[in-house]
Amino acid sequence: MDFVTVGGKNISRMSLGTVQLGMNYGINNTCGQPDEKKSFSMLSAALDNGISSIDTARVYGNSEEVLGRFFSQYEGNLPYITTKIPDVTAFEPVQIEREIIRSAETSLEKLGLKKVDNLMLHAAKNLIAYGDRIVPVMESLVKRGLTDTVGVSVYTGEDIDNMLCYDVFTSIQVPMSIFDQRLIQKGYISRLKERGVTVFVRSVFMQGLFFMDPERFTDRDLIDYAAGPIRKIREYAEREGMTVAELAIAFIRDLDGVTSLVIGADTEEQVRSDIRHFQSRRISEKTLDDIRKTFENVNIPKIMEVLSRPKN
Repeated sequence: MDFVTVGGKNISRMSLGTVQLGMNYGINNTCGQPDEKKSFSMLSAALDNGISSIDTARVYGNSEEVLGRFFSQYEGNLPYITTKIPDVTAFEPVQIEREIIRSAETSLEKLGLKKVDNLMLHAAKNLIAYGDRIVPVMESLVKRGLTDTVGVSVYTGEDIDNMLCYDVFTSIQVPMSIFDQRLIQKGYISRLKERGVTVFVRSVFMQGLFFMDPERFTDRDLIDYAAGPIRKIREYAEREGMTVAELAIAFIRDLDGVTSLVIGADTEEQVRSDIRHFQSRRISEKTLDDIRKTFENVNIPKIMEVLSRPKN
């Protein structure tokens, strides 16, 4: 596993996403939430095979608690840990500072830690609405030693524009994939690199959508907006002699300015498989060019509507 050194700490190019440890998540997840024994096996497999970065959040069910219990019995070096403060929209402006601090302290308690490496706002809209209130309290969390860095989890270029107005935020999590190249096309990844921002990328597999059989889709939106692009991904993967996972990983992994890809898993074997896929070679320039052109106008909002529906 390759690493990027940030602030004297080695962040593996693959970060383990842990939303699946806390809740039933992912359109292609047929296993459900793993029990604690399986969760511990997944975490051990990740850390024993070179992953040094773990991503979680307060809103990922009981993910932080599972991690805390794992860390309490783990004898190796702890990984770089990112967690996130939930949306504070429901609170009055005068309550926001208290709620952010309370959330950070609760996360640390659940994780069994005195501080985390990276603490993010989970809802970028909070920064847009309450920036003048939120920024000072995020700065205070660093000064108090509760986290080494703070950042923002975003969805859009507008979110990034707003985040870059504040120097305190030195990390970001963005959605990108072969389907979703909007932030690349508009130059945002280049801008983040120029600012020295640590860039974590989520949704590389679009919650497992890339691995579903388009011939078996019954949802009208998936048939209309995802089936054709998935067939093209399979075509390009076959051309390159790669699996779909290897193609999806390599496309984002090799972008200049990307620090780490946040990839979740449902089983220990998936963790090991993703680590193997991460060692794949680079994609040829011809296929890269075809990928950029083919998926330039995929209807991401329509696909995300499907992925956002509650699982039964």
